[in-house]
Amino acid sequence: MSVVTLFVESQTVRTERRFPRTTPISELHTRLEAIVGIQPTSQQLTITDPASSSPIPVTSTTLLTIPDYSVLHVTSTCSTSINFEDVSQVEKYEMQDTTYDAMSNTVRAFKRRHNMGRFADNASAMSIDNEDEFVEEAQNINVGQRCEVAWPGSELARRGCVRFVGKTQFRQGYWIGVEYDEPVGKNNGTVDGTVYFKCAPLHGSFVRPDKVTVGDFPEDDFGSDLEEM
Repeated sequence: MSVVTLFVESQTVRTERRFPRTTPISELHTRLEAIVGIQPTSQQLTITDPASSSPIPVTSTTLLTIPDYSVLHVTSTCSTSINFEDVSQVEKYEMQDTTYDAMSNTVRAFKRRHNMGRFADNASAMSIDNEDEFVEEAQNINVGQRCEVAWPGSELARRGCVRFVGKTQFRQGYWIGVEYDEPVGKNNGTVDGTVYFKCAPLHGSFVRPDKVTVGDFPEDDFGSDLEEM
């Protein structure tokens, strides 16, 4: 079977393809739709052979005589055709931020659940400009109370004792200074040279009041099982 090699060219596509020279015009239109994305009824075909610069219409006998590596031009006769290279012509779906925020299977929801990015304590704190931020939450927390602190990215919680409630010099808003039962903190109650409370190294940390739950949280006795052996 004799074939012809052509360069198929449209507004958005240029590719080399091979066609049987006996391909009917109707079948050629159908094959071109999968290549250039223009419906057969909207295709206008012309062809330019390597020896000529003037395109000629494609007829039922064109493929029989056209030389290899001619250029098959495919244009659309549809006035509403879209140039997909120009994204400004493509209709876009825009979701309202309130709708996106209410969804539970999004990246934002994942970060919120795991206190990541701007939802993390430190990151969110940096964006706070209100010096009275979290004042209402802080009013229900007192120094000396036992507490649990939500652990970012986990369902676990850190237990400790409230050692400081109030404003700090390192960030605006209200903070809770916690002395943890274990060395899972970040400091000893001192930040940037300012002493807010005193505790053992790596037992102290500062968190936002909304991450703290006060109540009857006794200190875990990690050595009780060993003593019974």
